[in-house]
Amino acid sequence: MSVSSWEPDPTGRHQYRWWDGEEWTDQVADDGVQSVDPVSAAEAGLLREALPPDPSSSGPDLGDSTAEMHTGSPDPLSMLSSRGQRFGAFLLEIPLIIVTLGIGYLIWSLVIYSRGQTPAKQLLKMRVVNLEKQWSASWLSMFTREWILKGALPIGLNFISWGFAGTLWMLIGAIMVLATAHYQSLWDKMLKTVVVNDPGNLFDPRRNGRNRPWHY
Repeated sequence: MSVSSWEPDPTGRHQYRWWDGEEWTDQVADDGVQSVDPVSAAEAGLLREALPPDPSSSGPDLGDSTAEMHTGSPDPLSMLSSRGQRFGAFLLEIPLIIVTLGIGYLIWSLVIYSRGQTPAKQLLKMRVVNLEKQWSASWLSMFTREWILKGALPIGLNFISWGFAGTLWMLIGAIMVLATAHYQSLWDKMLKTVVVNDPGNLFDPRRNGRNRPWHY
């Protein structure tokens, strides 16, 4: 079996467990909430002998969100980063810029934007995901998010408003993370993205050759 997907947990401890195409992983989900439950060596040996249900089926419905795609990618709304993690990643970007002398941070960013990540999000195993495609945000989308909507636009607004409009823009973005159901900032709403925890790289565009850097 070569297709990865969420399937009923054969151990019986959870509703669903992630099948990576070759074996069962530690990623599990219950009522739309993802967590980690390691599979023992003994269980793994037994589980490999039993094939999971047909992955071409519609797949499980994790919570009230849109069901996962036929490709087997999980529901991003079941993996949302918390508000604290969002602000922690934002604060981590600052020392990373300093340590890498700016230019290193720039190069690092331009390389990993195609994976839906910034340097801080990569270190914290977080990822920006497009809700409509249910896959990682593209390079172009990340560049727009980080450099235009969070960078050039507020700087330009501050320039024409004596430091007021751009600051207000960023403040509204931060407040929306606290106030919206899926912790979406202003730029997330505009680009239809969310930020998720992805320690298993389930949304990594290098999986299954789905990297399309020049498309939103």
